[in-house]
Amino acid sequence: MKTHHNQSIDQFFFIVTILLIGIGFVIQYSASSSLAAAKFNDPGFYMRGHFIRLVSGFLVGLFFLRLNYHHLEKFAFWLVLLAMLTLILTLIINRTGNSATARWLQLGPFRFQPSELAKFALIVYLASFFDRHQQDIDNFRKGFLPPAIIMTVMMVLIVIEPDFSTGAVIAFISILIMIIAGTKLVYLSPFAGLFIIFSIITVIRSPYKMRRILSAFSNEADLQGAGYQINQSLITLGNGGFWGRGLAGSVEKNLFLPEPHTDFVFSVAGEEFGFIGALFLMVLFLALFIRGIQISIRSATVFGNLVGSGLALSMFIYVLANVGVVTGILPVTGLPLPFLSYGGSAMLYNFACIGILLNISKTMISKEKPLRLVTING
Repeated sequence: MKTHHNQSIDQFFFIVTILLIGIGFVIQYSASSSLAAAKFNDPGFYMRGHFIRLVSGFLVGLFFLRLNYHHLEKFAFWLVLLAMLTLILTLIINRTGNSATARWLQLGPFRFQPSELAKFALIVYLASFFDRHQQDIDNFRKGFLPPAIIMTVMMVLIVIEPDFSTGAVIAFISILIMIIAGTKLVYLSPFAGLFIIFSIITVIRSPYKMRRILSAFSNEADLQGAGYQINQSLITLGNGGFWGRGLAGSVEKNLFLPEPHTDFVFSVAGEEFGFIGALFLMVLFLALFIRGIQISIRSATVFGNLVGSGLALSMFIYVLANVGVVTGILPVTGLPLPFLSYGGSAMLYNFACIGILLNISKTMISKEKPLRLVTING
């Protein structure tokens, strides 16, 4: 088997990332300017915050690019333990149950979302576990139960924050990694069934979640309540037509569309750049995902295969979830759009993903390497 150590990053993956960051910066300023002017009398308030987050994210990405990513495998368990502790600490501190604040942990001047750390830690842990237990992959007690327990505890802690959508997405990503690693479907099926039952019970017990789900299928049912955001998002996208209204030409961002700089920034992009601009953005995200998977598959190690695939999947699933919400296909989830939405924790996570994937790309092996991934057992 011929091995090729590039010692240079994948240029295509890097260029696509830079394009998304640049486009995101421009769209973020346009989407947030009216809201910032109304709230702070400063149109550039959110733009400056977004820039600071980009710089912080760049430093995080650079750190993971320079770090030997295999060191993550050594600290995988401790990362999971740290993530669990921050989630528990968040639950203890935020006892009010206010969903607007209970998902965040304030440590001095720093405020971050522990669920983003949990997502990162769980992907690293699963990749490390299956790398170290390849010979136990068919063993229920040794090869399935430990990661299943870790994943379940992590998901439950996130769901009771409450942050059901993030918990569900993290569980979905984890199941995909387990399938890629070769976990038997006969082990996963009951687990997936229990997850579905748990999700249904959680939704039924929460009238607010139920209204959100129903509004996704019938926006007209509650235009001033649960269906308002989705309805305004569809109006925003419709205003863009095929070619769009032009940069800074959005009407709906002027306090008509809720959260135009966070959850619904894609709607503003669609209004200003039209269907063709929205399609171009989706092509960039798809290219980033496909190239990320290609980089992961050509990693020289199973850990690189799995951690790269998990990180690439996690970013793209968030893209699909966010776009699904703004187009009315999915109920409102509050999941941000990578590199475009305003937010610090998610930005740091996405840059960490990019840094690790570029790191893996420096030591890819030749295309003649047989694929290690996707060994699905019945």
